[in-house]
Amino acid sequence: MNETLKAHIKPLNQLAVPLIANSIFGLSIEFIDQAMVGHLSVSAYASVGAVGNFLYTVAGIFGAIAIVLNILGSRAMGEHREDKYLTTLSSSLLIDLLFGMLFGILCFSFGQVLLQTVYDFSGTTLHEGTSYLSLMSGYMLLQLLIFTLTNCLKIKKRTQWILIISTTTTLLHTGLNYLLIFGKFGFPQLGIAGAALSSTITLTMDVLAYCWLLRKDIRLALQSRPNKVRLIIRQSLPLMGQELLQGSLFVIVINAILAHLGTLVLSSYLLIGQLLQIGLIPAFMYSSALLTLVGESSGAHRLNDLKGYPKTASVLTMVLFSLTGIIFYLLRAPIAGFITNDPSLIGFSTAIFLLLWLANLFSPWFEVYKAAMQSIGKGTYVLIATLVVHAAALVIMALLAFPLHLGIYGIAASLFFDYFVMYVCLRIAYLHDVRQLKQTTAH
Repeated sequence: MNETLKAHIKPLNQLAVPLIANSIFGLSIEFIDQAMVGHLSVSAYASVGAVGNFLYTVAGIFGAIAIVLNILGSRAMGEHREDKYLTTLSSSLLIDLLFGMLFGILCFSFGQVLLQTVYDFSGTTLHEGTSYLSLMSGYMLLQLLIFTLTNCLKIKKRTQWILIISTTTTLLHTGLNYLLIFGKFGFPQLGIAGAALSSTITLTMDVLAYCWLLRKDIRLALQSRPNKVRLIIRQSLPLMGQELLQGSLFVIVINAILAHLGTLVLSSYLLIGQLLQIGLIPAFMYSSALLTLVGESSGAHRLNDLKGYPKTASVLTMVLFSLTGIIFYLLRAPIAGFITNDPSLIGFSTAIFLLLWLANLFSPWFEVYKAAMQSIGKGTYVLIATLVVHAAALVIMALLAFPLHLGIYGIAASLFFDYFVMYVCLRIAYLHDVRQLKQTTAH
């Protein structure tokens, strides 16, 4: 095995493997939770699903604050400047408090207007959605604190605790859902209110557990002046834009194009998309590990590590993505049959599985070098490059799918182009910046 790979596999796996296991476990439990709510009523499933997706999306966007903490904190640890790490943590906690409380007040006060305007809810669905959103008004504060504290554990290279705590509280969440939604073992039957209370209790326990683990860091951080608030917000903006662009707008436009090709095409794409999300979990988790390791290496000016960690992460993510693809390909018919009983949907989704998996072949490498670029403070470049390439890919997609009548094949070709070009652009830019850093350090 290449010496560079051997030297960097252990630190990457130490951070990423617990995160991968945690993500897979959490995804499995999420399906169970959705099934419980689905047994209440169609309106309950629709309202809780819509509100949950809204909260999750917004939290993901504001989660960029914690990513900046990871980058700056890891760089400070690489420089052996714990005072800078504590100041960054103090500032991040203050931002979490302000944003979380403001968002909670807005949800509690204007939740009904939001659901009427954005989702066109009415009647029972509106009532249930408003109740759920009101009870979940503390979600953003709790989730931002969890993002911040888990990123501190990544900086400290103690990610095994993320797996232990989240596994424990996720199992508790499922148990509370069963007790409070359906009113089992003497508990009141609260329906969707029970789902909201279960989530809030679980998130609170997560925060308390992480606070206990990091009590020394938090105590010292509270004694430090939060003078990096502006810096964190300024560096968070490109990352928020990236999340909004890639996680929301790009997906919405693709789904709109697919919808014009027919319900069967859209449904099949979404079905395979669920499997792709599982296949991409290692890429997301190794990318998260890179935020810590590349940031730390940048602070310590370990130039070989700046090249080595992304290279090693690329190999590991591609191996796991390929293995997952092979397993899903061999089991594609039974898996599709488990998700749906519609024979036409099963048939079409299994027919295009390999096409869409290959279309996303460069997606893991794109995620790796996106994280590497963000780790060295090039988030704005990533945002601009993504905006330009995504826009070009969507134009090509529309042309191939409609005027040229290539349908799903045009969609797949455009996705392949998008991820390949993004990977090449980010990799070239990253290696160029590392070479510049090497020249600067040499002088």
